[in-house]
Amino acid sequence: MPTKLSAVNHDRRIFKSKYIYPVVSRRADGLSIGVNLNTNNACNWQCIYCEVPNLKRGKPEPIDLTLLKEELIYWLNQVINKDFLDKHTEPGTLLRDIAFSGNGEPTAAKEFGAAVKIVMEQIHSFQLESKVTIRLITNGSYLDHSSTQKAWGQLENLNREIWFKIDAIDSIESKRINQINISKKSVLSNLKSSIKISPTIIQTCVLKINNELPSMQAINHYIEFLKPFENSLKAIHLYSLARPTEQQTSNFIERLSYDELQSVAENIKQLNIPVLSFI
Repeated sequence: MPTKLSAVNHDRRIFKSKYIYPVVSRRADGLSIGVNLNTNNACNWQCIYCEVPNLKRGKPEPIDLTLLKEELIYWLNQVINKDFLDKHTEPGTLLRDIAFSGNGEPTAAKEFGAAVKIVMEQIHSFQLESKVTIRLITNGSYLDHSSTQKAWGQLENLNREIWFKIDAIDSIESKRINQINISKKSVLSNLKSSIKISPTIIQTCVLKINNELPSMQAINHYIEFLKPFENSLKAIHLYSLARPTEQQTSNFIERLSYDELQSVAENIKQLNIPVLSFI
């Protein structure tokens, strides 16, 4: 019986491609064709909720761009011209995006610009310009680099979005959740760079850590930080755990209930930015 994809199963090993994988995304509201540039499971962050098994600190290994292109063409053909959606997704599921996501930070790859160009070319080849969005799901750490800005700038005439991760503004909380040392100044620089080159959505994972919900102090810091960007951001995505973490952590983390997530969302809605919550 064919595998049915769902929002709770994002196993990139279901289908045997190296770089390209199909998933059903709750936030994209349909099928997402993922581009995984971190096939060695290496990332410069190590978020305690990350679902990537055997995650390690580091950068991506060299990308075989010829294979990436071949796989992308194969999967677009399966989804658009064949019966993949009928066989492997629920009725009514549509292709929504091609997303640079995967098993680490995609913008860390030296070949990121070349990979973006391949995606852009296939969008044109399959005549998807008005049908899909090209998304970058990122922790933002390379967005103020000129090479990243140039790479994403290739898409200026296409539907595109950057989903920029901000789980916490407080440096202690960032260290606990994302396991990195990052300054507010650095996040600010990267966010400004993101907004400059693309419509930008903030993506925030909200957790219950050691039986405690996010504090009002942490929520207020988050609100204060985003306040100057009310007229610049497209939306805020709030979500909690969808799948069990694969990381070893001394903290006990839990998924928020619907009511708990909505309570956080209601506080953030004082910002003049659309807030969408996903459970």
